[in-house]
Amino acid sequence: MNTKKTNGIQWGPFTLRIPFIHMKLLTGEFLQGLVIAGATALAGAPVAMAFGLNFEEALAVCFIASVLITSGPIIFGEPLAPGWVTPALPLVIAFFMSKGYFDGTYRIETFHYLAAMCIEFTAIILLLGITGLGKVIIEKIPNALKSGIILGAALAAFYQIFFSDYERYIGSAPISMIIILSICTITTFSEPFKRLAENNKTLKIIGSLGLLPGFLVAGIVGYFVGEISFDIQSGFFFPPVVDVYEKTSPLSIGLPPTSYYLEVFPLVIIGYLLLFGDFVTGVEIIKDGQKNRPDEVIDIDINRAHNSVGIRNLLGTIINPFFPTQGALWTGIHVIIVERWKQGSDVMKSIFDGIGSYYLMGIPILFFMLPFVTFMKPLMILALGVTLVLTGLACSYVAMSLVKKNSEMAISLVTAIFVAFADPWIGIVIGLLLCFVLIDNPKLEKDIV
Repeated sequence: MNTKKTNGIQWGPFTLRIPFIHMKLLTGEFLQGLVIAGATALAGAPVAMAFGLNFEEALAVCFIASVLITSGPIIFGEPLAPGWVTPALPLVIAFFMSKGYFDGTYRIETFHYLAAMCIEFTAIILLLGITGLGKVIIEKIPNALKSGIILGAALAAFYQIFFSDYERYIGSAPISMIIILSICTITTFSEPFKRLAENNKTLKIIGSLGLLPGFLVAGIVGYFVGEISFDIQSGFFFPPVVDVYEKTSPLSIGLPPTSYYLEVFPLVIIGYLLLFGDFVTGVEIIKDGQKNRPDEVIDIDINRAHNSVGIRNLLGTIINPFFPTQGALWTGIHVIIVERWKQGSDVMKSIFDGIGSYYLMGIPILFFMLPFVTFMKPLMILALGVTLVLTGLACSYVAMSLVKKNSEMAISLVTAIFVAFADPWIGIVIGLLLCFVLIDNPKLEKDIV
């Protein structure tokens, strides 16, 4: 092994960076990550509880996912702020809702399906990463089909929040949910807000805090109007990881039936398409920032990134299969960190200092603090709701930017409807057929034939 204090410890194609030795602690990023990363990670708890786990087990699921996510920059040396394959989440939830498996009842079948998703996802990522075929395959897929899949994720998210599961997300706390959705949408997407924040220090700070301002305001207002009640307790909490392993791991409950792999395959393919989009986005953000920081040349390797995410998914599958929590990019946080990195070495000597500090140096310590856990408990459904809505808005922007012609827009919409409301298999097949029939593309016809 090659050991260098500044660069980390090389192991194979990866680089281990030990916190506080190869990564400098930055107070600002640490404090933001302490609250924002901790609170946002708990958005997965309501999903785990809908799968039949109790509150403590759901927190352990989030803890496991967070530890694996932080290993991306720390253990594998990836220069991306990692996150979930978030746009796949509404489609996964819709899949389980269609089977009646999203009602809070524990079923081994639920985790067999999740294991099948994770096993296939891991295999595809590692195969395409090792062979380098990922980029080739993505380039062959028509933009209209990509747009339809991403728009389908947006439609599924909006449908769950505002129609099929309205009572769960909005009906129980309408004022709080409207407040958090409004604030987070403005701070995330509003062009007037961003323009004002450029010349206003207070607004700039609010914008840099991600979802936190929305959480605070919604929590306070919700408490005073009687929608939210808190039972904050003192002490420490220890996530029951062993219990989760015994109830969810394929090594404990057995491998999924063969038929499950075929059922979930379309979701896995969609997950990979979304993951590759995150790879591309993250890399382009770094390349843009690199112009301002020639002093730190960032080593970018898409194949290595594939293998990093693949290994994380493999570990997640063994401990607790929870697709799609092991992805490549948390776009909003990645942008915030890179923007700070661009300001110079006196602000952030290395991009890994920023990422490592934001991800709490690899230890999501708030999961052990009972006051934080009990404070967040009534806010978790708000966290999931705002995550789905912001995901839907972001997916809509991306999907619409991919298509230009009327024929492509039509294909995108039809594909999205079938992906979101029928069967992802049907959506993909119909989208491909429509691309061949409606788009005048000799190259596409040659590829398909």
